[in-house]
Amino acid sequence: MATLTKTLRSLATASRHAGDILVSQLLAFMMICLRIKNDILLIYPSTHQPHQTPPILPLETQVFLGDTCKMDLENVEACWRAVGDVVWAEDTVLSGVKDEQALQDTFNMHGGRLYRVLWPSTQVCINSECLYVKENKLLKLQRAVEHDAILYTFSMGPIPVRTHNFTCDGCGVVYHPDYFLKTEIATNERLRHYYHSEELPDVIQVATHHFVETKLGKMWANSMLYGWYVNSASNCARIYERSLMSARAIPSDWTVKANLRPEFVYDSFKIISILRYHQIRGSHFCVSQNIDQAYRFDSEMERINEEFREYGQPEVNHRCEKCVRTVLNTEGELCEVFAVVCDGVTVGRPCCGVPHCRGQLLSTRDAFCEEHSSKKSICRITGCERSIKSKNSKSCDLAEHQALEAKYRETEKAAFQLKLRYERSRKMDEEQNAIWDAGTEVLNTGSSAMFEAVVENGKGKKTAAIRAQFGRRRTHNEQLIIAPCGIILARETFYHSEAFSAVAKFVKDTFRNRRKPNHFIYDSNCILSKHVRKHKDEEMRSFFQDIGLAVDVFHFKCKHSEKDEYCGSECNPWKFPELMYVNENGEACWYFNTSIAEQTNVWFGRYHSMCREMQAIFYEFFLNTMILMYNEDKKNELELEGLYPTYWRTM
Repeated sequence: MATLTKTLRSLATASRHAGDILVSQLLAFMMICLRIKNDILLIYPSTHQPHQTPPILPLETQVFLGDTCKMDLENVEACWRAVGDVVWAEDTVLSGVKDEQALQDTFNMHGGRLYRVLWPSTQVCINSECLYVKENKLLKLQRAVEHDAILYTFSMGPIPVRTHNFTCDGCGVVYHPDYFLKTEIATNERLRHYYHSEELPDVIQVATHHFVETKLGKMWANSMLYGWYVNSASNCARIYERSLMSARAIPSDWTVKANLRPEFVYDSFKIISILRYHQIRGSHFCVSQNIDQAYRFDSEMERINEEFREYGQPEVNHRCEKCVRTVLNTEGELCEVFAVVCDGVTVGRPCCGVPHCRGQLLSTRDAFCEEHSSKKSICRITGCERSIKSKNSKSCDLAEHQALEAKYRETEKAAFQLKLRYERSRKMDEEQNAIWDAGTEVLNTGSSAMFEAVVENGKGKKTAAIRAQFGRRRTHNEQLIIAPCGIILARETFYHSEAFSAVAKFVKDTFRNRRKPNHFIYDSNCILSKHVRKHKDEEMRSFFQDIGLAVDVFHFKCKHSEKDEYCGSECNPWKFPELMYVNENGEACWYFNTSIAEQTNVWFGRYHSMCREMQAIFYEFFLNTMILMYNEDKKNELELEGLYPTYWRTM
């Protein structure tokens, strides 16, 4: 067994400069060698016995250790001669600290002490208004409070931790691991200030006694980005617990439960996304402390949503060689052709039952916003303004209206029974098949679809079909403007319908004071074209005057009538030769991918099941963030493909 005296003597013998080796360098050398033992062994021939310490290190290993431990090669060789046997033997003391899991096991084995303890990121007060700070007294924060907590880790599952907060005696600011609490003098409001840093914190607090490692929160966000149907917050929690939950990790007498709740997953998503937003802009993030955790970040998310609405996605001015083409115009001059594609996709969230109303619901279970809450007591049959019969009814006392509601409830119940039967049969199939298609959900949990039926009027006579909106209304669709390369330039929620006037306004608002596209490709351009070309507003006519309004190739061939002369002449893609090129075989091909919207919708449309019960603020924030992350990945792909993604100059 190597002792300190023996090690120092060996170092002095092996190197003339052994006295210059720092203790930190020697410790780092040992820990790194401990982790790359197999890499070192791989270089040696098969005749070398694995239990024997290699006499010398391979040259590439020496260079690597020299760089990481800040040593010259002579000292690297000296350290290996001195401690190589210690590293290779890996006694119980060394093996008990070689990685995070080993440390956790070591702490658990010896008295049940905790491996991880969470502390504030500062040991002194940083409040510029503090008397101690003003007098330049760098006094250590001394008043501490300790709590039991659970930390959800990326590699070891949930582990018990103790978290500490400090209170400054000079100003009363309370410092937590990822934020500090300060009372604003002017308003007497208690605010939570997240520490300003170039890097995200290692852990974030999602509840009073629950913390999440930031890299785990990032993994959940990426799972939502590409996991769609399967990786909602609930499923992220289930997968985590099933994969990483260990009964022995949490002491039986620990005061905090380790159950991972879906809201912890979503809160980690909110906090990391907002912190990243402020990190990019170099701004400061603070929220009120005196708000329930479920609503704590709503005001900040709403503010960011408004910024997206006003200024657009960061990639709204995107351009690259895949969505911009340089051609010769009729005068023989070089010009750039920029095309975008637009389409709507159904995602949907609960919204106010009054058409076109953008008011927010107090709860996703409500049918009307606060402004229209009186509508709850009005009969839901179309055109009827009578009061409902009772608080448990949604129709008035007219017999035919009562009959329609009864038929609706029967249909709703039958659909639920069919759904249960359907799910049971699918689970039976799952036993025989490793993978099964998720399919389409049968249950109608409320949408903008009207319920219509023929009923008796109470006198034995059948009425004409009558309509009603008994269920909750949902937003109609998400309209996307996409560059042919796949970058999503803009998104807008359409509440009641995909009206052509709304599409025209969406396009105009998106490209106001920006580089307009030369071509706006949309599957219903034959109608949109008539709308904007003859619009009563001269500004709208002027905006679209020099924009080509072609129908994408697929829809033009398959879904537009050949008898429609206007569409055939004005919206035919063949009308615009700059949209085409001739390949090496002499065949005419489309330069731009005009079907990119349909392809993007395959990804975006899968958020339907995840978002269907989200409240308005988080719904907007979530989709904006997903698009932001999607665009970041897409832009990296374009750079790797050599397509030079950059931005148009703002006008």
